[in-house]
Amino acid sequence: MTTSVDNIGDTLREFYAVYGTVDEGPPPNVNVAELLSGASVAPEDLAILRTAIENQALRRQFGICHEVLEDLASRLTSEELLRELSTISVSNRDFEELSSGVFWFALASSLDRRENGNPATPFDEQIHLSLPEKIQMSVQGSLVLRLYISLVYMREGVMTNLIAQGAKAKNPCCGRVQKLLNCDYVRRIRNALSHGSFSSSIAGIVFRDDNYVIPATPGFLSWLCTWLMLIQLQTLSAISCDDT
Repeated sequence: MTTSVDNIGDTLREFYAVYGTVDEGPPPNVNVAELLSGASVAPEDLAILRTAIENQALRRQFGICHEVLEDLASRLTSEELLRELSTISVSNRDFEELSSGVFWFALASSLDRRENGNPATPFDEQIHLSLPEKIQMSVQGSLVLRLYISLVYMREGVMTNLIAQGAKAKNPCCGRVQKLLNCDYVRRIRNALSHGSFSSSIAGIVFRDDNYVIPATPGFLSWLCTWLMLIQLQTLSAISCDDT
């Protein structure tokens, strides 16, 4: 393969340009095929990315999710959600459920940690993995657990009920949070975590919900997790203030 041919890199760059975050993916002057030094890339991986690039319905679903997240990024940095939720009363059991979800989310986040720049895992002394494998497993494992806590455990619990009450009262920030949780792109990721399947790919994580295949980048999933975490924290803070 000559240096001018980089089908893998070109596909990744095009995919990240649509579904990734700023500066995510290989730079334009890097030949990914050469960097892999003959390592095999499953043809199915590239086919999934190519299908996602050409899937206009998936692109629209992702675009809606991205737009809502950008809007919430500005709303959640103010006290808008706190003010909207602070008037809703909850029980002690509701408070315990929310606080445990926030604590578990923080634990899942701590799984992706570094020592001297390298990923540190609980089984370093027992299982010897290459550096790329350790990075992939640490990053993706932490993301899967955080997404599960936010979209499956917390999604059907008290947080969703509180957000629904706020949205029903025409509170704008609660309405945007509800739209995020119910948008097709996020809903299919939730379904895949709950009763579908997911697997690693060259570009991130592929979620499968019935006949739908949703490849997602680590950068975008991490961005989504950041705001899901802040929604949980602000919900917990709002009912804590109300309790006092």
